[in-house]
Amino acid sequence: MKIHFYGGGREPGPLNMAKDEYLMEASKAGGIHLRLYDWCCPTVTIGFSQSVSKALDLEYLGKEKIPFVRRITGGKAVLHHNEITYAVASREPLFFSNPSPYYPYLLVSEALSLFLEGLGLEVKLANNRYGEFSRQEIACFSFPGRWEIKVRGRKLVSGAMKKKRDVFLIHGTIPINYIREKIARATRTPISLLRESFYSLSEVVEDLPPREKLLEMILEAFSRKFKARVQEENFPSKPLRPLIEKYSSREWNHRRP
Repeated sequence: MKIHFYGGGREPGPLNMAKDEYLMEASKAGGIHLRLYDWCCPTVTIGFSQSVSKALDLEYLGKEKIPFVRRITGGKAVLHHNEITYAVASREPLFFSNPSPYYPYLLVSEALSLFLEGLGLEVKLANNRYGEFSRQEIACFSFPGRWEIKVRGRKLVSGAMKKKRDVFLIHGTIPINYIREKIARATRTPISLLRESFYSLSEVVEDLPPREKLLEMILEAFSRKFKARVQEENFPSKPLRPLIEKYSSREWNHRRP
C-alpha cells in the first residue's frame, strides 16, 4: 500500500478546504492520501450542519478580521491558528473492514497516537458519547468526540469525517499553542469550559521539536501504522478551481443547515 503525501504551506481557508475535498476524489485511485498543512492567517471552520449565526460571533470575527469557511465534514467550529492540520482520505478495504461507521476514525487516531507516543505522551482514545455537548453550538475543543485523542484526561487532537459510499475524508487539528480567549470569543464558548477541556502540544511536551520535525514524525507514524511506503504528490490546479469557488462563495458558507 502507498501513502500519497501532499505537503502544504500557509494557505487561505477556501483553498485548504478545496484541497481536502479533492483528496476524496484522488483517493478513489487507491492508497491512503494524507495532507499536512497550515493556514495563512487565523481562520475559523464550521461544521457542515452548523448555523453561522449560532456558532460564530460574526461581529468579533469582523473586528479581528478573522475569515470563516464551512467544511464538508461535520463537527463543531474550530479556530485554526498555531497548529498542524491533517487530512486523510481513502477507499482502501482496511478502513471498511469493520461495520462501525467510526472505524476509519479509529484507525486514523491510532496512527496519530503513534506520533504522540513518539513525543513521550501517554494517550487514550475517547469512547464515550457526549450528547449534552454535541447538541450545543460550542467550540470543537470543548469536548472529545468518539475515538478522538486525549492526554491527561483532556482532548488533544480534533477531527471530523465525511463519507461518500466507499470513500471517506477525515481532517482535523493538532494544536501547538492555542489562545483560548480567541476561541471562546469567536465561537461563543464559555472560556471556563475551554480552560479545562483541552491541551495544546506546548502544554504537555516539555521540549517540543520544531514544526518540520513534527511533520516528519506524523508521516513516519502513518507509514508504520499502515505498513505503507510514502510517495509525494502535487495538486493539479484545474480540478481545484470549482472547489475554490464553492468554498469562497457566500451561498456555501452562509447556507442554512
